[in-house]
Amino acid sequence: MAGLLLFDPWITQLCATCPLNPTDKDLIMKQFPDIKGPVKPGDKLIFSCNREGLKLKGLREITCQSNGEWSSPFPKCEEVMCVANLRVNMRSDGHPGPEVSVRPGDTITLSCVGRGVKLQGQSKISCLSNGEWNVPFPKCVGGNCGPPPNVNFADTTEMTKKEYNSGEKVEYTCFNKYTLVQSHPYSKYLTCEHGEWRGNIKCLKPCSVTVELMDERGLELRWRGREKIFSPHGDRITFSCKSGKYSVGSDLTQTCNDGVMNLPLCE
Repeated sequence: MAGLLLFDPWITQLCATCPLNPTDKDLIMKQFPDIKGPVKPGDKLIFSCNREGLKLKGLREITCQSNGEWSSPFPKCEEVMCVANLRVNMRSDGHPGPEVSVRPGDTITLSCVGRGVKLQGQSKISCLSNGEWNVPFPKCVGGNCGPPPNVNFADTTEMTKKEYNSGEKVEYTCFNKYTLVQSHPYSKYLTCEHGEWRGNIKCLKPCSVTVELMDERGLELRWRGREKIFSPHGDRITFSCKSGKYSVGSDLTQTCNDGVMNLPLCE
């Protein structure tokens, strides 16, 4: 049949090639097998960085696939850095803030903050060429805590002290209409551990809907009179349309979700 073109997936596979378009100028590529010409399915690229002080972020080796795409994105070369995330009872001399980033060869000096808190480990640590510290990162142990911290929308259930021993707990309660989350990783307690308050407390906000806003959206409460809504998280509120109006799309029963309630519209 003259002029009929047959589709052969095997020929298409043989014709597929993978592009060579790295954007990182510090990236070195080696092709395997080491032959000139287009990169065919099955060929591999092996990557490295062109100077010391850089590390590869991504896969060191990728393969050209039959569809003309690489098995993974091209990696990048990033500067090697050592990072220290400091807890509130530790500080680094000359490096303010909770996170310290230094280059290989640099040394930082660490100390502990708080009454009776002691450093366990070496106070001076150095950054190695692979981005690791030359010794295990030290810890601050022992010691007491000061007054418990303020928590959004919550207060302690008892009068607080100026000082707490390690292991002591403080209980919090949320403000009126706010809802305390007690599922992991949250609870109603903060605990003094080695001079630092630890734990997570979260209070979910209530929802407030004014009479004016309901009037704007053509709504009224189905089961109550004309009043402002102030409902805690998780509450379900059922609205109805005012006389002569009809619901546009949204369900007339809505749930309060951490201070947010999507009001229906009646026109």
